[in-house]
Amino acid sequence: MAKILIVDDDPDCVELLSIHLLRRGHTVVGAKDGPAALEAASWERPALVVLDLRMPAVDGIRVIEILRANELTASVPIILMSAADKEWATRRMPADADARFLEKPIDFDRLDGMLGELLPAAAN
Repeated sequence: MAKILIVDDDPDCVELLSIHLLRRGHTVVGAKDGPAALEAASWERPALVVLDLRMPAVDGIRVIEILRANELTASVPIILMSAADKEWATRRMPADADARFLEKPIDFDRLDGMLGELLPAAAN
C-alpha cells in the first residue's frame, strides 16, 4: 500500500482522513500546515498528498507550486481539498494531470475513487 501525506490545519480532518486511509492499509504522515507539508514531502517521499487549500502562512496552491518545482516531488499526485466554492477553488488549481479537487465535507467514496486513479495499482 501507499504512503500518503495528509496536510490540513484542522487536526480533526487529519485524524478522520488518517483513520480512513489506515483502514485501507495505507501508511499515513500528517502535517499541520504548508511549511510542515513541504518538509514532510522531502523527508517522507509520499506516493500521494492530500492537501487542504486554505491554510495559514502557505496555502495549498503555493504548496503545489513548490512541490512541482522540486524534482523529488514534481510528479507526486495531489488531491486538493476545500470547503470553499468548488468553481473558485478549481480555477486556482494549476493545470495538472496528477491533481484532483475534493470538496469538504469529504465524500469518502469519491476520495477512494481518486486514490484508485492516482496511485499505481500495486499501491492501491
